[in-house]
Amino acid sequence: MTSKPKITLSHSGKQHSYLTALSLLELGKLDCYYTSSYVKKQWLQKIISKFGLTYFEKRFIQGLSGKYVNSNWRFEIKEILLRKIYGKTSKTQTAVYQRDENFDKYMSKKIVSRPSSMFWGFQGSCLETLKQSQQCGKIAVVELATAHVTEAKKILGEEQLLHPEWADSIDNLVFPIEYEKRLCEEPHVADYVFAASNFTIKSLVNDGINPQKIKYLPLCFNSKSIACDKTPKTLKNRKLKVLYCGTITQRKGIKYLLDAFKNIIKNNAELHIIGNIQGNGEAFSKYKDCYNYKSGIPQNQLFQEYQNYDILVLPTVFEGFGLVIPEAMAAGLPVITTNHSFGSEIINHRENGSIVPIRDTESLANEILYYASLEDDKFNNLRNNAIASASKFDRINFRNRIELLTNEIFA
Repeated sequence: MTSKPKITLSHSGKQHSYLTALSLLELGKLDCYYTSSYVKKQWLQKIISKFGLTYFEKRFIQGLSGKYVNSNWRFEIKEILLRKIYGKTSKTQTAVYQRDENFDKYMSKKIVSRPSSMFWGFQGSCLETLKQSQQCGKIAVVELATAHVTEAKKILGEEQLLHPEWADSIDNLVFPIEYEKRLCEEPHVADYVFAASNFTIKSLVNDGINPQKIKYLPLCFNSKSIACDKTPKTLKNRKLKVLYCGTITQRKGIKYLLDAFKNIIKNNAELHIIGNIQGNGEAFSKYKDCYNYKSGIPQNQLFQEYQNYDILVLPTVFEGFGLVIPEAMAAGLPVITTNHSFGSEIINHRENGSIVPIRDTESLANEILYYASLEDDKFNNLRNNAIASASKFDRINFRNRIELLTNEIFA
């Protein structure tokens, strides 16, 4: 019997790839998973879970045995310390770029001896390994969870000019020269590019990537970790509770949401924001009368917190995917977002959420008011539709997509 072709997976610092590694393992296709941080020992995982050590709880996943993982914490230590001291600043981001480049150099040496037929890496951390894999006769794949860097610079550059007071909150705009070069080259060098959304695919095609080598692979989420109370809600005699969660950045269109709430009568809806502030926060603080604010909370706590809100709004200008979209929908929250995300692939307008144009404050306000005015039966039907739509992007469906995709490539 011929054995299945094996895949070496390599993602520097990207926790969503734990689910990819687990899926490949269950499919019998995982050679080894290389990453910069993973808690391999089961006894240590139990201690972390017992004492609720939230940072390290995100550094392992049930079912993915440490014997299949090559964890290299040394590449991430500097970033961890800087993030603890300075938060999400340029100093910390520089450490991320260094981590990716150093990890790629390490991985390009390791891939030579791996008994695999395919190398699967993540944008920014695999250029040299892609090249080395091809020299070894392996299929070379790069995954993009966001849109291509040239599209980022174009769209976010426009945003910087439109709203300079928010400029210091925008990431994914300015990169070190060598790092930007690798972001540009990786999808051109790779044999295949796995793209997380149609927005990502469009950005790749715009940069001249051959559409034939682009494969659609949306991200997934672990539905078991998200609380979902299907008990009907009533909107009568109360305000609609609107949630924005994530980094406070103009990349996610936060100014447009805040401006929208200036046009909404406070008796109709209230805005709740959960997330850490990027930049100096001065522009954000000028709107303090428009929102209730809470700094970032651990993911498992956020998954419980969803139940306290009615809808989620992500007016993103440049996202690529936006994992918060299916996560919130799985909790029963209809989502308002833009087509510069994964939204248009999961949302049917006013059936389980809404799609609005980017930078459109009026449309945002109109959609929020639409939900605030709904009768209870209609609103609860939207909630149920959101839950059903999100289930199509859970881990089992993700594993099935990987199986079909890799079978096609190996055929």
